Parts: sequence; structure tokens; C-alpha cells
Amino acid sequence: MIKVLRNVTLILVTLLVLIIFSGTYLDLPREELERKYATGASNFLNLSDGTRIHYRDEGQSNLPVIVFLHGMNGSLFNFERLVPFLKNDFRIISLDFPGFGLTGSIPSADYSTNSFIETINQITDHLEASSFSLAGNSMGGGVAWRYALRYPEKVETLILLSSSGVYSKKYRETRQQETRESPWVWKLMRSDIVSSFLSFYTPKFFATQGLRASVYNEKLATHKLAYQFHDLTLLSGSRRAILSMFSRRSGDYDSPEVLRSIKAPVLVIHGKEDNIIPFESSSVFEENIQDIELKIYEKVGHLPMYEVPLKVSDDIKEFHRRKF
Repeated sequence: MIKVLRNVTLILVTLLVLIIFSGTYLDLPREELERKYATGASNFLNLSDGTRIHYRDEGQSNLPVIVFLHGMNGSLFNFERLVPFLKNDFRIISLDFPGFGLTGSIPSADYSTNSFIETINQITDHLEASSFSLAGNSMGGGVAWRYALRYPEKVETLILLSSSGVYSKKYRETRQQETRESPWVWKLMRSDIVSSFLSFYTPKFFATQGLRASVYNEKLATHKLAYQFHDLTLLSGSRRAILSMFSRRSGDYDSPEVLRSIKAPVLVIHGKEDNIIPFESSSVFEENIQDIELKIYEKVGHLPMYEVPLKVSDDIKEFHRRKF
């Protein structure tokens, strides 16, 4: 009996070691990932402190400008399926926020909303775009409307794609239950002990599970896209940067009334099957912003610009035609 228990224990320990070993990855050097993914219109803005911001500038310079902002764990590549439908009508600028994509970690280790807002200024000043529309997905939507509050003279319109918002007290009280279906990997990242472990243990199925939870049609959760997410997370320093953001997240407790100061016309698009940010949360925009259009897409999840790019592009074009 003792021999059997020893054998079983040995097998379990061996399996645990194999699981940990198979999911343990070293950081990838920037040069390797830039060779692989910095293609097409990709470019970099090098700042004096050593920060290197990845961005793309597509379309004609004389067209109206839209700046696209990605969400948590995302990158400008999230908009690749949408850009071809828009670049004949708009100049499209997209960027990777500090901590994400090919921008990765930055010397200041400042991954706050204020840092992201300053990144938008750095890129748009560099590209001489003095006024523009801001389009943000998820976390990027939250950055977009906060930017519009701070710099109303720069923002022509806001386009919020399954955006984070400001939650009422009642909504916050029920938030925990409503987000039960959020990727469990994201929940794990909020634990200090687990986050330390995850700084080197990053199996590919984390990326696969997160992507599947983000889209309604799981056929769109391709291995190619999931592995791109995974590769970019392995950029030297990025895991520590991302994990520090999760550990600091405590929700937004500002009053929803702050949204009433937004002057730009706003288009809100939200997938009805969004498992990350429930579509009902977009009602706070409709209730507090004067000039707003709200569109709820059936059978669409958290990434409408990736899931139904043609539909999103048509709505953006029509919205822009009506406002200008």
C-alpha cells in the first residue's frame, strides 16, 4: 500500500512539474518581436527617457483623423480587421499603450490612466494631429472619454466600443455577480501571490481562454491571434507591467455625473453577449451624455471591431456623416 501511495505521489509530482515547465516562458527580446510583428505601417516614437511607443499612421493625411485605443491586454493589432474598411475615408492612427503590445514596459513604470493620456498627446503631437476623433475599446474607451474631459478642444467625436465607464453605487454593488464569466485568468492576476508566480508562468492556454471569453463566435478565437497575444505578453518587462496594473485595479468610483461635461458627440457600440463588460453598463453614457447614440449589437462579444468590423465601420462612417 505504501509503495502504491509513493508511486501515485511520484506521478502527481511529475505531472505538476511537467505542467509548470510547459507553461514557463522566459522574456522575449524586443528585437525578436519587432522583427515578427512590426510590419506594414508600424513605426516607433523614441522618447528621451528610453520609452519606445509603437504606433501606426494609415490613410491620407488630409482626411479626418481617428485615433484608436486598445483595451487591457490588447494592442493596436486588435483593430487590424477594422482599419481596411475605414482608411479610405479617415486617417487612422493607432498605438500601443505603455505595458502592452510592442511598446511594452517603460522606464518610469507609470501605467496609470494619466500616463496613457500623455501617450496619446505624445503620438498626436508627433504626427501633428491637433484635433481628432477618439475611438477606444474596453479600457481604451475609459481612457478616451477621460481624455475628452481633459482636452475637449482636441476631441471632435468619441467612439466607445464596449467601453469601461463610471459605475453607479447600485451597479457597483452588483458588479461582482455580473462579471462572474470574466476570464478566470484575469481574476487570478489580481492576487499578489499568484501574480508573482505568473510573472514567469504564462501558458498559451491563458491567452486562448481569454480570447474565447472575449468573442461571441468562438471560431474567431483563432490560435494565430491567441498566440500573438501570448508572444506580445512575453516582451521583456511586459508581464511585470501588466501584473502591476491588475494588482492596482480597484474600480472607478467617480460619480456618473462627471460624464455630463463631455461636449463631443458620442457613439457607443456594445456587444450584447459581452462577458467582460456587460452591455447594460453602457446605459450610464446614455443617461449622462447629451449628444449620444447607443447601438447594441446582437451576437457580438467584447471586441466588436474584431468580430464585426464591416458593421462597426458602417456605423462609424454614418455617425461621422451626420455630425459633420
